[in-house]
Amino acid sequence: MWIRTLVTCGVLTVGACAGDPDELGTSVSSINLADFVLPSLSATERAPIVRKYDLLDHTDVIPRGLLEDALVYFDVNKAHIPMTGYLAVVDLSLYSGMDRFWLVDLATGSVEPHKVAHGDGTDPDNDGYATLFGNVEGSHKSSLGFYLTGEIYDGTHAHSMRLDGLSIDGSPNGMANTNARERLIVMHEASYVDDANTSQQGRSNGCLALDPEIEVGVVDRIHDGSLIYSATQPLAALVGRASCGDATCDGGETDASCPEDCVDDPRSGSGTPDPEPSDDEVGGCSTSGSGAGSLFAMALVGVGLRRRRSRSSRG
Repeated sequence: MWIRTLVTCGVLTVGACAGDPDELGTSVSSINLADFVLPSLSATERAPIVRKYDLLDHTDVIPRGLLEDALVYFDVNKAHIPMTGYLAVVDLSLYSGMDRFWLVDLATGSVEPHKVAHGDGTDPDNDGYATLFGNVEGSHKSSLGFYLTGEIYDGTHAHSMRLDGLSIDGSPNGMANTNARERLIVMHEASYVDDANTSQQGRSNGCLALDPEIEVGVVDRIHDGSLIYSATQPLAALVGRASCGDATCDGGETDASCPEDCVDDPRSGSGTPDPEPSDDEVGGCSTSGSGAGSLFAMALVGVGLRRRRSRSSRG
């Protein structure tokens, strides 16, 4: 098993988000990197995985490409992810005054948006934008990639949570975070992060720092083995939802299958068939789409509904 151990001699480590000597003691992770696979799949291969999670993020708050990356990684590596109730997605391409940390409840599909700080080495211009990333001790840079959450501990920042990086150097899109634990890159509260502030947030030494008002609630739900994905761009082409209740019929549906998706649109909220495609259903699913396919799809919806009513009226 691949074991990483950090042993220090009581000297403050440059680049640690918190400088309490207790945090610089022995820190051991039993993560075996060889257990984790970074999927390299086409959109067609990713589609059946992504389709399992269509009910997540009902309001499309999270950048769709990043959410799909997280879901595919989660699904492929699920046997090695101890905590499967939540996952988190971080988009460090966004301005720090925007919500860019999203906690996803995998049972209900709900999403909590929050502010999150990035490292001062990642934002040397101090303008609120993360531009430089790294995996090197002392750089004060944020790291991109997939993480597993670790244990909770009290250091300079109370109720901090360790992070174990799963993305080795040379991974796509600049992902590299395997030195996170040794660098003391953790999740912690910080007074310079405020969810109510839409202006530039403060900067950390590379840690994922959250508003003190919400940090405990977030950490208590995801510690000891949940997945976090931090990125600036998607790893693969967008799959999109199977349901027609989003902006378009995503291309994987045919004229025959699309009406079924519309009729059984999960966005109806009740789990029962919709009487007809809603106004925002376009593409092959309504007259707001293009060509004969959309009209044919509407006709099939009507036929399907008539058949359903006919069957339900029989003794």
